[in-house]
Amino acid sequence: MDLNYLVNQIKGDTIAPTLRIRQGKVITVNAARTIDVQIAGDTNTLPSVRYLSNYAPKPDDQVWLINSGADLLGIGMVAGADRTLAPVAYRTSALTITKDTNTYVSFQADNSDAYNCWTVSDPTKLTIPVTGRYIATASVLWEGQNTGYCSVFIEKGTQEIARQDGVLTTKEHGMHMAVSSVPITFTKGDYVRMGVHHDHNPDNDLILSVGGVDHTGYFNALSLIYLGS
Repeated sequence: MDLNYLVNQIKGDTIAPTLRIRQGKVITVNAARTIDVQIAGDTNTLPSVRYLSNYAPKPDDQVWLINSGADLLGIGMVAGADRTLAPVAYRTSALTITKDTNTYVSFQADNSDAYNCWTVSDPTKLTIPVTGRYIATASVLWEGQNTGYCSVFIEKGTQEIARQDGVLTTKEHGMHMAVSSVPITFTKGDYVRMGVHHDHNPDNDLILSVGGVDHTGYFNALSLIYLGS
């Protein structure tokens, strides 16, 4: 379907008789930037329907569709709670990290995750639900120490895509670190993990509270930001 044709029809004095806006239900989100849908009032599933780049579809969405003859285009759905594809997985307790060991952080809770990117059964990962461009971000809060090297990194699968290195110092508010990737294309089913490393003997902790302030949900956290398809 030619989107310019649809726009011209909508802008014109009259709308083509075959051009309609329909409501449907998303059945499946496909890796090839398409969705399978059922039009309201019909039990048949229509495969491989394209959708606009700023719409992040998920199964069971009630989606608006432009229908021109046999062609369909998903144009999005009404805004609502948790409709932004920007999940956060985070720790709810401190975590001891062994010296000189790359450790993938196991998360314990999530936020704004209507797309189920994080699961208790696979707690180190955020899994991509929709093919498209994303930015991945990670943040940690180390317990302050006198000396030592430390780092936080993000991997797409086994490929490192972002990293920050630092030196542990004795600080009242601990050692904060945060890192973001450049925009990267992900395919549905890909995943990201957050890893940490340090060389303070014999170990060091990722902590949540310093100076009487609770940082749960903000540090020791991994997130994804969907930019579009």
